[in-house]
Amino acid sequence: MNKRMLWSRILCALGFAVIAIEAVLLSLRFRSNCWYVFLWILPVGGSGLVALGAFLGNSRYREFLYGAFGLTVCGWYPALLVVVSALADSGSIGWWAFVAYAYPVGAIMSLVGAGLVLVESFRRTPIHKDSVEAT
Repeated sequence: MNKRMLWSRILCALGFAVIAIEAVLLSLRFRSNCWYVFLWILPVGGSGLVALGAFLGNSRYREFLYGAFGLTVCGWYPALLVVVSALADSGSIGWWAFVAYAYPVGAIMSLVGAGLVLVESFRRTPIHKDSVEAT
């Protein structure tokens, strides 16, 4: 196995774990005011790790994961504003709150994509240097 494929597997597994851990912590209602807000950055990093892993492994799901990363990044700030306004008990969330749905959709796409890239990397037969002809 070459180093790019190894790093691809490591980054995809790490990104998958980061997004899954964040989802579990949010479902446990870990709502300390300062830590709850900072947990929202984890899927952005995890989605980026998965997209980088797909790039390094030259996966056929690269474009899918680039889109998932874009959705996660674009939806992160509005989602953060929705959470902050909910913590402040303002009572009114702007009409722009629908943009915040891009954040969980991108995170879910990254989870699915990480699984697809990992399965693909284990099914792909490695090409050994001995079998490649020099031109």
